[in-house]
Amino acid sequence: MTPTATAPATVDHARTTRILRFTALGGFAVLLVLFVLTMVLVLGDAVDGDGSAGAFTDAAVWMFRAAAAAGLIALATPRDLMAATPRRALVTAQYALGVAGVVLQLMD
Repeated sequence: MTPTATAPATVDHARTTRILRFTALGGFAVLLVLFVLTMVLVLGDAVDGDGSAGAFTDAAVWMFRAAAAAGLIALATPRDLMAATPRRALVTAQYALGVAGVVLQLMD
């Protein structure tokens, strides 16, 4: 009896990286929509509220800056320098930080 050789299971890293890069690129469109929504909330708060932005508004804007940075790193870093797991974490952080920016503005 000769043992049969089985091929090791391989993961297509190029395909996974490409999908994550497209997801990060789409995240910028989502961030744009969420940022416009946040600015509408800021303007509504300025008209209806006391007229000044609070600390949560500053934090919301910083969330969008951090989300854009996470998306840019996930999008631009070469495949040889970053594995799929950290790239996936950065894309998830990009979306989560964008939603957190809107939530922080709603708290103001």
